[in-house]
Amino acid sequence: MTTRTSFSLIIGGAAVAVLGVVVSVVYLLQPWRTCPDDTSPAACPMLAQDATVLAAALVVTVLAAAVTVVGLVLRRR
Repeated sequence: MTTRTSFSLIIGGAAVAVLGVVVSVVYLLQPWRTCPDDTSPAACPMLAQDATVLAAALVVTVLAAAVTVVGLVLRRR
């Protein structure tokens, strides 16, 4: 592989991994939710759609981290 391809893998994978982490944290904290009682939004039960988005963001984060590692390995060769 060329240096340009490995560099693209590193930058693209790292950017998507960071985006996945941000989405995961936001959906984990759920700042837009309001609970019937006065607890924090993170203590509210998560809706099914929110759980699906959180799971997808975590999977994307892991896959993007793997792409970044592949780019780093190819760059060293």
